This record gives sequence, structure tokens and C-alpha cells, in this order.
Amino acid sequence: MNDSNFCKMIHMKRTLCQKFKLARNGISESGKAFDRLDEAAPSDLKTEWLARERIAQSSRLNDPSAMDAYKINIKKAPSKKEIKLRLLEDDNACNAALSHRSVAM
Repeated sequence: MNDSNFCKMIHMKRTLCQKFKLARNGISESGKAFDRLDEAAPSDLKTEWLARERIAQSSRLNDPSAMDAYKINIKKAPSKKEIKLRLLEDDNACNAALSHRSVAM
């Protein structure tokens, strides 16, 4: 066995124990964050979400599109290129308005 593989195997226990402790702490932190989020959500929305979840879980075998209830709909932020283009268009519109004013005077 190579020395590097042997060293990896020897230190694996310590690394796995550290990762386990971090994961255990992460579970409690995640639980607290979920509880805060759960308290902030209105009860009528929670009831609706639970009903959607039950429907999705019960019909997922026959209709895989039922799982679309879990699909996240987030509007994507504009890219840098789109922002620059919009700013240039706004700037050009302002410059055009100013040039029309100077011609009219």
C-alpha cells in the first residue's frame, strides 16, 4: 500500500468525526431556521401547501407531472450585459430628449 493511501486511511476517522459533529450542529441550526420560517408563514398558506403536497405524493406514480408542485419559480436576475444595455438605452433616451429640447429653442 502506498504511504499516501495509508495516511489517508489512518486520518479518515478523525476527519469523519469532525464532519459528523459539524453535520449534527447544522441539523439543529437548520431546525431553528425552519421553525422561524414556519412561524412566519400564514396558516392558510401552510394548509394549502400541505394539501398540494398530499395530492402530489398520492398521484406521483400515475402522473409524474404532479410533482411540479415542488418546482421553484424564481425570476432570474438580469445579466451584466442586459443591465449595461438597459443603462445605455436609458442614457441614449435622455440624450435624445435633451437634443430635441435644444433644437426646439
